[in-house]
Amino acid sequence: MLQQIRKLFEQIGCSADVEARDEQDVRMISAALLVEVATVDQKLDQCERDTLTQLLCQHYALDLTSATEIVNEAIAQRDRATSLFEFTQAVNDQFTERDKYLLIRQMWQVAFSDDVIEAFEEHLIRRVAELIYLPHGLFTKARAEARDMKNT
Repeated sequence: MLQQIRKLFEQIGCSADVEARDEQDVRMISAALLVEVATVDQKLDQCERDTLTQLLCQHYALDLTSATEIVNEAIAQRDRATSLFEFTQAVNDQFTERDKYLLIRQMWQVAFSDDVIEAFEEHLIRRVAELIYLPHGLFTKARAEARDMKNT
């Protein structure tokens, strides 16, 4: 996954098609972090996969096929990832505070999707929130909103 992101970053600036590639980077970064939450417990159930795809469709206005392809690529590349730092550094470089908040809320939505919040999931989301400098108040608000969205 990190190789894919590095490749995409290298392509930025090498072409006039920077905006399209930049948007692709953001989608892949988001998908990669959402997949990390879904797979941190070493299992990926259909509810988590469906939630991942649905969130990407909604947030990036993607069709189901495109979102599914991004999710599949993120899952396939997961084992190649070496650290969260490169993902979170890209988030810090490219996301606004609102985008960071939405990302953390989406991570919580994935965690809540199977009705079980594993300690590993919570730890990962907390760690990402710290690395992207999301204020604690927004972290807890994101969790509460994701929980409320699940219960409605």
